[in-house]
Amino acid sequence: MVAQGLSAIVTHTVLVTIWSFAANLIQLALPKPTMPISPQLNAVHRRVLSLHQRSAELPTAYQEILAEGFKELQTVLEELQVSEEEVRAQSEALIMARHTIEAERQRYQELFEFAPDGYLVTDPTGRIQEANQAIAHMLKVSQEFLVGKPLGVFIEQGGLFGFHVKLDELQQIDKIQNWEVRLRSKVYLPFDVALTVSAVRDPQGQLVTLRWSIHDITERKQLQRLTEWLNIELETRVQERTTQLQQAFNFEAGLKRITDKVRDSLDESNILQAAVQELTLVLDLVCCNTALYDIDLATSTVCHEFSNVVELPPPSTQGEVVSMSTLPDNYRQLLQGDYFQFCEIDVHSVRPYAILSHPISDGQGVLGDLSLFKQRQNEFNELEIRLVQQVANQCAIAIRQARLYQASQAQIEELQNLDRLKDDFLSTISHELRSPVANIKMAVQMLKLATTQASNSSTLTPSDPLGNRLNKYLKILEAECDREIKLINDLLDLQRFQTEQQPPILETIHLQQWLPNLITSFQGLIEARQQTLQLVLAPNLPALTSNAASLERILAELLNNAYKYTPQDGSIIITVQAQADSTQIKISNTSADIAMNDLTRIFEKFYRIPNSDPWKQSGTGLGLALVQQLIHHLGGTITVEKTPGQLHFTIELPHY
Repeated sequence: MVAQGLSAIVTHTVLVTIWSFAANLIQLALPKPTMPISPQLNAVHRRVLSLHQRSAELPTAYQEILAEGFKELQTVLEELQVSEEEVRAQSEALIMARHTIEAERQRYQELFEFAPDGYLVTDPTGRIQEANQAIAHMLKVSQEFLVGKPLGVFIEQGGLFGFHVKLDELQQIDKIQNWEVRLRSKVYLPFDVALTVSAVRDPQGQLVTLRWSIHDITERKQLQRLTEWLNIELETRVQERTTQLQQAFNFEAGLKRITDKVRDSLDESNILQAAVQELTLVLDLVCCNTALYDIDLATSTVCHEFSNVVELPPPSTQGEVVSMSTLPDNYRQLLQGDYFQFCEIDVHSVRPYAILSHPISDGQGVLGDLSLFKQRQNEFNELEIRLVQQVANQCAIAIRQARLYQASQAQIEELQNLDRLKDDFLSTISHELRSPVANIKMAVQMLKLATTQASNSSTLTPSDPLGNRLNKYLKILEAECDREIKLINDLLDLQRFQTEQQPPILETIHLQQWLPNLITSFQGLIEARQQTLQLVLAPNLPALTSNAASLERILAELLNNAYKYTPQDGSIIITVQAQADSTQIKISNTSADIAMNDLTRIFEKFYRIPNSDPWKQSGTGLGLALVQQLIHHLGGTITVEKTPGQLHFTIELPHY
């Protein structure tokens, strides 16, 4: 029994010692916090110490179990402390994130409130949940008033259907940009805005809210509308200007046609008819007429008209004579050179048209007028009036020219009649004179023969004064008869060349042999006046095809003219040379200075240059006129020119 008791005491003593040692170890093992721990862990720690102190009172078996539990508890406490530190770190991070989020939220709220554009937050149906100051200012209401209101009530009535269509689309899409609508308030006019809408969805993809950015584009739309209006206005003006230019082009073309027609015509009737017809077609008139005035009788006669209406044309007034006294104010204005237009008021009038009356006038007075008729609703514009004015001016000029032409034609006809009478008279006189002169010539020859016979029969002797006088008078009479016969022949030849157009009979002439023979007959006359005659022939002259008789008469007249007007010791030179398509014959002689005015008239009939005859010879002035006619009859030309101390006649005869 004693042994058992001792054994139990020893065992208890050992357990107490072990438990004390374990408790000390637990106290040593419990964490000595280096940083503040949470009150919960601190309470657990104190509770463990309290339990440890009370465990000594328990039986040894329980103390072993408790020791094992305390070890596990120690591990759990250590893990809890680590977890607590992690939670504390996370909590601090969360607190910092919360502060950041709060700052961002505040910044967002400020941006939301004070942004220049309007911002709204609505539910998926468009009911407003939040609104900033800008949108409240746009709609002229308070922010509180907007909250809870459907956004659709602020959409202009005409765009409400489209608004709901867009809301339905936002169920499927996430964003709509630049959606233009017109918002309205209760008291102010609608205004234009551009909407940008973003959809906010939950994790399941369900639409939660809509965020609206609202930008006032009123000024832009006003500028856009103004730009569109200006573009339309510009396009209208461009079209009007294009129409005006096209109209001006058509008018210019019409004016050119009218001008060409009236300019090419010298018939007054054709001029006025062309004017009214072209004006009617160019201006698309109902009709147009023109009247001519008789100022002395104070009447206006409608002489031409043209209608552009096929069905029910206006009644014709052509040939109608109107007294100016019936419309004194109208004709007074027209006679002053002023136009006027008017529209008949009476709807039952025969001509309910817009009417333009324009005078046909020039610096000499008013000749008549143009009357233009178009539908009453269409007045005559400035371009049309200007065209009518130009046509009236052209008509006035053309009418004056036509009347001058008619007057000149009448004068020409009268002069032609006089010239014909003169030619007939000259022809008749020439024929009538030719017979008596021929008889006189024959009588002179018979008288001369009788005188010769008498002289031979010794009735008259050469020394007899009567015989000398008879011979002298016979020579004078014979010379005058020859001169008169030549004058008559020249007149008849000129008349024949002017009235007959028969071609000359052509023959081949070799000038190298023909010309020297021709000038031989003039050598005596030229030498008698102490003049010189020189013939210069170019080598290898081709044969000339012409009429020898006409050419001989031409050269004889020119040589006769040359020696008659060449002073003593003067020279006469005949130069012949071949040209590309003609033969040139030039006759030059020494001559006194001749005025240019006289030189231009040298080929006129009966014209003689005054004070140019050094030998004081008489002449008819028909020789050079006849030469010119003969050369033209041969198809050639003749010109005259002067150089100091020389006069040159140049003949060009063609090569056939």
